[in-house]
Amino acid sequence: MIRVQNLVLRFGERAIFNNISFTVTPGEKLAITGRNGSGKSTLLKVLSEAIKPDEGLVEKPKDVKVGYLEQELPSDKGFTVREEIMSSLVEINALHEELKHCEDQLSNPNLEEKKLMYYIELMEDIHHRMDYMNADKIEGEIEKILIGLGFKSTDFERKTHEFSGGWRMRLELAKLLLSRPNVMLLDEPNNHLDILSIQWLEKYLLTYEGSVILISHDLMFVDRIAKRIIEVDRGKLYDFVGSYSAFIDYKKERRDIELSEFKSQQKLIQHKEVLIDKFRAKASKASFAKSLQSELARMDVIEAPDEEQSSIRLRFQPSHPGGRMVIEARELSKSYGDLMVLNNIEFFIERGEKLSFIGQNGQGKSTLVKLISQVEPPTHGVINLGHQVKIGYFAQEHTELMDPNQTILEVIESVSLPAVRPLIRNILGGLAFGGDDVEKRIRVLSGGEKSRVRLASLLVQEHNFLILDEPTHHLDISSKESLKEAIKNYKGTVIVVSHDREFLRGLAEKTCFFADQKVRIFEGDIDYFLEKTNTESLLQSFEKSNNTVTAAAVKQSEPAPNIDPEEKKKAAKKIGILEKDIERLETKKKEIETQMGVPGFFEQSNSSNILKEYELLKSQIATHVKEWEQLVEMV
Repeated sequence: MIRVQNLVLRFGERAIFNNISFTVTPGEKLAITGRNGSGKSTLLKVLSEAIKPDEGLVEKPKDVKVGYLEQELPSDKGFTVREEIMSSLVEINALHEELKHCEDQLSNPNLEEKKLMYYIELMEDIHHRMDYMNADKIEGEIEKILIGLGFKSTDFERKTHEFSGGWRMRLELAKLLLSRPNVMLLDEPNNHLDILSIQWLEKYLLTYEGSVILISHDLMFVDRIAKRIIEVDRGKLYDFVGSYSAFIDYKKERRDIELSEFKSQQKLIQHKEVLIDKFRAKASKASFAKSLQSELARMDVIEAPDEEQSSIRLRFQPSHPGGRMVIEARELSKSYGDLMVLNNIEFFIERGEKLSFIGQNGQGKSTLVKLISQVEPPTHGVINLGHQVKIGYFAQEHTELMDPNQTILEVIESVSLPAVRPLIRNILGGLAFGGDDVEKRIRVLSGGEKSRVRLASLLVQEHNFLILDEPTHHLDISSKESLKEAIKNYKGTVIVVSHDREFLRGLAEKTCFFADQKVRIFEGDIDYFLEKTNTESLLQSFEKSNNTVTAAAVKQSEPAPNIDPEEKKKAAKKIGILEKDIERLETKKKEIETQMGVPGFFEQSNSSNILKEYELLKSQIATHVKEWEQLVEMV
């Protein structure tokens, strides 16, 4: 499907990729992992042809469609959500235009017989292509995907400019899913999704027929979808077939081997250098010393394995514990105009408690956080802070409050406790700011880098109540692990707003679920919540609340037709034949996929014929499966 051969890409003197090669086969689900700045997103851009490599090839068949979810939002066209979606369906729109042209021509009473037959045949061909693309079911598919990603049916006719950047990114994801490319490139697709939407996306991608190449710091998401892991590390690729959990074990073994090889070579180098120094001045041994020098010059020096960021322990600074009561809210409500977000909320938070806030976007999580931190006043009710409560509040929007002309180091030093200043570089290293990175000025940083600086500022200040609103955005896996450990070891009170299930595992003693202007508290972590609530039923209830009726629901509500017993026998016999045919076709399909994965496949003279055969097999399998499903319903 896609073959990368001897790829080289440099940014200045730094080699992002150094002679890397790999192949992606049809239907494969793989994840690209690595530290921040290792080149993961750059690799996706190379595969999408947004960036050209300095050397090497990226090969794919001409008819292979690649879809890429970029992190940058396109310019607003003034469309509604539905119009924006429809405008992206280029192929279906083109077929509708072709069909209209044919209809216009056929309405001409003076059309020549030869042209008449031509347009009739063309219309038939267009209808076949539309059937293949399920064009007649596209409205249902649009609703299914938009609802799955958290939109309400009432949102479909709203203008896109009315939505936040996060919701517009969801819309871009919906457009990509609907376009159904052969290869889907996803760069942090769940950054702006809530837990329910993430779970919906997981199921969608697991059943997706095309190839999926994704980047995500959500470990659970990666572990469930990807069956192959490619790690980008210091310009090299490490290719591993298996789940992410299995890859972690492999990586530990690999690093131990690399460390052992590095240490052995260093001992050898030191030994030879000692001999060179010893014999260099002796005329009788000068040639021997020179020979050793030549050996060292020719030696392929092994790089020292990087220290894992997780080895750098992040730690929040202790403070006076304060009183037993941290926060008390009574009859708390918040509305924005006619929009009621929270209604009559009451809760009590004690010293040392750790809580997670979860729920769909727009249900009031960040709003309650703002009320607690006194950034905004309530519309009704009271919220009281306990004695000597000192709040450390992290929010994405706070990154813009930093002086753009200061360096990262200057920003952190300016807010740091004196006792912590010697540790600042270690803390920044744990958040992926190593070496000279600390001298970068705030104005040149990306949004993600600014978020990490803001998080670092909390690690060097004194507080006894932490409020962290989506703290894991823009953190790589090692940094997230370090942060999670720091929160678990923190003696103060913590509220974490997050959709990252792996991060929330074992972190909070209470899970607060936001829905319908209320907050429901569960005495346990995210796993306990998911077990007790059954997110499947939550998704279904959400769909029903948005007046969305799925095809499955319609089928269930329809009474089963009375079918003649003889017809049932015929159907059962046909089912057996179809199952054998499907198995035979699938075997042939897998054989071709194996051929396509062989280096040099696309240079073969018969590759185009093989690809046509492959597409025909897919079409035959789809037809057989559809017929099989219809017959199964009869028996």
